[in-house]
Amino acid sequence: MKETGEKREIVVHYDELALKGENRILFERTMMRRLEEQMRDEGFRDVQVKRQWGRIFIRGEWNEEDEERIRSRLLLTPGIANFGFVLRIPREKESLLTEGVSFILKRVGDASFRITAKRVDKSFPFNSREVEILLGTELFKHKKDLTVDLKGYEKEVIVKILQTEILIFVKERGVGGLPVGSSGYAVSLISAGFDSPVASFLLMKRGVKVHPIHFHASEMVGEEAVRAVEDLVSQLARVQGKTKLALVPVLPIQKYIAENVPNKLRIVLIRRVFMRLASRYADLTSSLALITGESVGQVASQTLENIRTIGEASSLPILRPLSGMNKNEIITIARKIGTAEISARPCEDTCSLFLPDYPETKSRVEDVLRVERKLEKLSEMEEKALQSLNIRIFPL
Repeated sequence: MKETGEKREIVVHYDELALKGENRILFERTMMRRLEEQMRDEGFRDVQVKRQWGRIFIRGEWNEEDEERIRSRLLLTPGIANFGFVLRIPREKESLLTEGVSFILKRVGDASFRITAKRVDKSFPFNSREVEILLGTELFKHKKDLTVDLKGYEKEVIVKILQTEILIFVKERGVGGLPVGSSGYAVSLISAGFDSPVASFLLMKRGVKVHPIHFHASEMVGEEAVRAVEDLVSQLARVQGKTKLALVPVLPIQKYIAENVPNKLRIVLIRRVFMRLASRYADLTSSLALITGESVGQVASQTLENIRTIGEASSLPILRPLSGMNKNEIITIARKIGTAEISARPCEDTCSLFLPDYPETKSRVEDVLRVERKLEKLSEMEEKALQSLNIRIFPL
């Protein structure tokens, strides 16, 4: 448990929840639970998360050096449109230009910013525009290389003059979307590459609680891929909280397919196996869909023909958030969410085993089903693989 520090607070503005009508309160409660979980995961147990004035406040005790850790967590929390650490000071010009300026300088850093003041109590001797000028002038006295950008700013300094105090916070943009858990559960087929972790994150942003599943052949290719997947899931757990990773051994199935399936169809057949196993696991986790990192035309298994043939093996809808993205777009998101360096590690992928030189790119469902029906042991082997799955929970 984290040592207590000074009493502090954070203001959180949510993104799409205001559009939810009569269901808004349910989404707000989910958002509040997620924020409590995020703070607990960082070691802050005694925090209060309350809704007030159409926004959410996180109140607790932590030290100033803890802020960057909390900040990095909130920057990736789905449902947050923007947030800021709050300073409350006496309603005096001197406090504004001393405590207020010191607070702003620490949190603006080198980012471009603008100041937005609102005088709620009109008895304060300076109007909103004058407050902005006072603060801006004093800030530049302390740091001459500050960057003000009224339209394309990275951070916005909010100053509210209330009846009894002045409230200041530096607003930072979150990832937006919906709080995780507000849109149900889905199973994500995750590998050590760039694509599937990004696909998982994008569905988390839509409020989906993700259950990752990884199919491995570590007996032949080593543990590097599994370790990379564990690290990826650990990073994704920072986004959605407690996450269960299912590890499923599939080497016997791959060998069986390699021995009994025409060379060109191997990758299509093994990916159909993955779909069936993921669908079975979805039943165990009350999940209503599968998630894949497929991007149309990126590799041989991701032509429209193969996407159709492989997807036909699933009993559930398949969500493909990367369908229209190219690799550079995917890697840009991976860098933002902290998975890029992990995905860049050299390791042999499960699907690369027994990969034919010229895989089928225009498979037909009826042809594949004809081959699949001849694999008498396949159903039994799939059942055995599912019974051998291993669950690991993150954060550890």
